[in-house]
Amino acid sequence: MRAILLAAGKGERLRDITKSIPKPMLKIKGKPILEHNIEWLKSHGITKIYINLHHLPDVITDYFEDGEKFGVSIKYSYEPQLLGTASKTLTVPTTFISAVSTGSA
Repeated sequence: MRAILLAAGKGERLRDITKSIPKPMLKIKGKPILEHNIEWLKSHGITKIYINLHHLPDVITDYFEDGEKFGVSIKYSYEPQLLGTASKTLTVPTTFISAVSTGSA
């Protein structure tokens, strides 16, 4: 199985906190929110993950790299301009989606 995690937002409502760290990297119980999401996906058999990025993308890619140390495979897509809530799902590479629709996820 595969999943798309939307992590491109700027976290405008948390601006004081998210100036230097992307919202998905804020910690809960000592781990970034995004790590909790990845662990949850993995616990449900989802090991191929696609993450879209915009605000401070290197913080996320430097932490998760290719996902191997978390037992998953992670691919990233950088949005140079924010497209709006969940609009990244419209531009996910067809190779990622077609593997799901053909059952080779």
